Amino acid sequence: MNHFDILSKEEIPGYEMEFASPIITAVVDSLMVPLKKHMGFFFSSTKHVAKLNKKLSELNEAKHDMEEKKNDAIVKDIHVPHSLPYWLEEVETITKEKESIPIGWNGCLNLKNRYKAGKGSFNLIKEIDDLLEKQKNIQWSEEQIPLGRVSSICELVHDNKDDGTQNMFKSRKLIFKDVLKSLEADSKTQKIAICGMGGVGKTTMMEDLEKVVRKRGMFKWVLKVVVGQKTDPVVIQQAISQYMPGALTETTRDARAARLQKTFEGMSENGTKKILVILDDVWEDIDLKDIGLNSPLRNGFKLLVTSRDEKVCIKMDIEPSSIFKVIGLEKEEAKVLFWETVRIPNGAKEELHNIGERLLNKCGGLPLAIKTIASTLRGEQKEAWEVALVRLQRHDPEDLYAIVGDIFAISYGNLRKVDKSIFILCGLFPDDFNIAKEELMRYGWGLKLFHKIYHLIEARQQTNTSVCNLIHANLLIESDTIGYVRVHDLARAFVLSNFSEFKQASIVSHGDELEWLTEDTRESCERILVNCAGVSEFPQDFNYPNLALLKLLDGDEQLKFPEDFHKRMEKLEIMAYDNMKHPLHVVSLCYSMSLRTLCLHSCSLVDHDISFVGNLVNLEVLSIAHCGIRKLPSTIGKLKKLKLLDLTRCLDLCIGDVVFQNLDKLEELYLRVSQEKGIRFTDANREELKMLLPKLYAIEVEFFENILQWKDVSFEKLQRFRISFGCFLKVDTDDNYLSRNTLRLVTKCNDLHECKITKLFSKTDELSFSVKDMSCVEDITMSPSQESTFCNLKVLHVFDCPDLTHMFTIPMANSLNQLESLKVSSCHVLKSLVSWCDGVNILELPQLVELELCDLPNFTSIILKNDASQPLLSKEVLVPKLSKLRVDGLTKLKQIWACDNTSGEEDNIVSMLREIEVNNCKSVVNLFPTNPMRLLRHLEELKVENCCSIQVLFNIDVNKELISMNTSSLRRIDGGTN
Repeated sequence: MNHFDILSKEEIPGYEMEFASPIITAVVDSLMVPLKKHMGFFFSSTKHVAKLNKKLSELNEAKHDMEEKKNDAIVKDIHVPHSLPYWLEEVETITKEKESIPIGWNGCLNLKNRYKAGKGSFNLIKEIDDLLEKQKNIQWSEEQIPLGRVSSICELVHDNKDDGTQNMFKSRKLIFKDVLKSLEADSKTQKIAICGMGGVGKTTMMEDLEKVVRKRGMFKWVLKVVVGQKTDPVVIQQAISQYMPGALTETTRDARAARLQKTFEGMSENGTKKILVILDDVWEDIDLKDIGLNSPLRNGFKLLVTSRDEKVCIKMDIEPSSIFKVIGLEKEEAKVLFWETVRIPNGAKEELHNIGERLLNKCGGLPLAIKTIASTLRGEQKEAWEVALVRLQRHDPEDLYAIVGDIFAISYGNLRKVDKSIFILCGLFPDDFNIAKEELMRYGWGLKLFHKIYHLIEARQQTNTSVCNLIHANLLIESDTIGYVRVHDLARAFVLSNFSEFKQASIVSHGDELEWLTEDTRESCERILVNCAGVSEFPQDFNYPNLALLKLLDGDEQLKFPEDFHKRMEKLEIMAYDNMKHPLHVVSLCYSMSLRTLCLHSCSLVDHDISFVGNLVNLEVLSIAHCGIRKLPSTIGKLKKLKLLDLTRCLDLCIGDVVFQNLDKLEELYLRVSQEKGIRFTDANREELKMLLPKLYAIEVEFFENILQWKDVSFEKLQRFRISFGCFLKVDTDDNYLSRNTLRLVTKCNDLHECKITKLFSKTDELSFSVKDMSCVEDITMSPSQESTFCNLKVLHVFDCPDLTHMFTIPMANSLNQLESLKVSSCHVLKSLVSWCDGVNILELPQLVELELCDLPNFTSIILKNDASQPLLSKEVLVPKLSKLRVDGLTKLKQIWACDNTSGEEDNIVSMLREIEVNNCKSVVNLFPTNPMRLLRHLEELKVENCCSIQVLFNIDVNKELISMNTSSLRRIDGGTN
């Protein structure tokens, strides 16, 4: 046996050390890892801080991008991702944590701060990396917010002063307040009705009620449907679904009702969310189950109905005590309305007074009748008044509808010929339909309504003039949507009831049935509009040989046409299909060789092939908008008479060679893209378009190439335009037609100088630009008189201009007399909007309504005097109509107003301000002067977030401000982390 074999382990030399060494090494290594890490915080602190600053810069860019997308989503009324507000809050938290990291720690006495800076920077870098990764997972969509959902901004504190009755006649106020009280949450009444004859003001009152309940946030959802004379459950179902989330894809009446019911249940969230359903102009009783409502209504639901017939309301289980009757105006109110509308000179009033009083007696207190006859007689001689009176005296005083009909006839008879034509055309559209003025022009052109007018731009001017005349005559109603009008149902009834004179018909579906004209009218009918909703098949005997205009709306996918449908209409001059889902073979249209106007909007086209349209050689207006057209074939070049080509919302469009070259008569071209899928211009396309552009009066197009590619092109002839260079256009979803002249430019200053697009500045309504190498806006103007360069500008957005130090001189800023909205963002060296100018020390923007300043870290004031710190707003800045102010990310800004307002000099500076939002302004110490309530008497909403230096929002001496506080409109204050 070996000697060592019998020795114990303890007796073996070095055995303990050999055994323990690996363990000690492992322990030491494990202890050294955190030690090294912490030592790294100290020794690598400079590197960590530098890396943190770089990461923060990336994060700020990402934040700005997210805020831009959020603002665009708000403008387009589309959903903002739910995770976005939380992400932005985390960004703000990190920004604040960065401020707690020590700075200035050089030297041996600052070892602790050096370590803290390194460690803090290291940890924040990891958090920023996590946030940037989260940003990639934020999903954006083009899904629009349902029309019925009330904005959270409108969920405001109850405001007793603004009850919606300020401009209402006394006889209406009590009814209005009673209805409003019934709509309140603590009222047990669930179904309410407003009744009265046509023209008495039911719909006007309902619209005023809707505004108030939305403004007060009384309901989470407000859904409104205009029912009209033809009560079709399927049409009502479709109309109400447009205000709800999701799509109504079911085809049968019962299935659609079940779907609506389930959607309502989801919207109400077990009664916690209040829902108001408005059914306007109901002629027959409606089974509420058809529109997804139970009877009695579920908790949290209210129903508001307007109808001419009280019995209809009773059949819908509305209690008689909840039916509010609107009658004619009281005698004195009628007089006020009549004489204020007719506006005759004082000298002439006496001789016309007696006739006016007798005319008033025939109007029965109906506001519509009073305003219409007064508008008709405005500016007329005594003889015209007497003729109107004789005509109205023929009717029984009790037959008000006959009287109203004759009033419309009198008004119509006093119109100019072209105004009559436009009014008749408006009467073709459905009840309460938003009628686009652009469509009136395009249809009017196809029907040759414009005498001695040879260009579309002139026809549009004439159409707009006629519409204004008709509104003043109370025959049309202004719409809430820019560029649209509506026609009152009584005025529409006047047109459609006079078929023998006007020869047109508007046909509405009843389920799967269409109520067609009688046999004896087929030969004479010249214009037909058909609402095809719910219809599966057009009648085989559809035959109107003298038809000049055919407009079809809302056809389902299953809708079938007779094989020779279009062959039967050889005299057709206008074909307009809107929202027709049935796949349309464009080749089938080519039998209508007389067509002058072809409009296919939001239609399904087989293979998107429009090559056969080139055979319609008499076409002058071709609009295939919102159809996702991908190819403009060369055959379109055969349309030698074409004046207007509209391919709005085209998709990844390819354009055939020689198309633009052959369209010799083209005056207007609309090529705005869809889904940010740009047009693939070939070199040949560009050269042809360069030759065409100087001939055009109107264009809408997005160019992504360098602006210098178009430097030699003349744009001077353009009267209407929406053009972008280097970016996409950003257009509101409601703006289907070009309503404002718009330029959006992303380029360099020198490149812009070489391009003739600057010649359009004086015609531009809305301008957005990001220009490099520009220190002030004057750098991009080419006009000898810079003050007149932007004389028509209404909206200005300046963004991402890295070299911009100030925007205007005071004289140039004062030339912006039409400016309504000014937004400036991400211009990191910008110090002020206006530079101080000797001899001119007052800045006045008389029409400015909205001012938004975002991500301007060096900005200090609107007017900068010798680099001295100034409040944002001062007595030198006159913006009398400013109602919305948003300030975000102005880190050097210290004051919104000067602290002292004892002199009251600022009272008139911004007295119309209603909304103020101040975010991420860490240096702001003072928002308002002492005792500011007189200055802010119209303020309704105040939002302040992440402004850590503010300690007091309002410094008020109650004894001095008591009266102003009692009349204040302020009803909402939001404060975030401050």
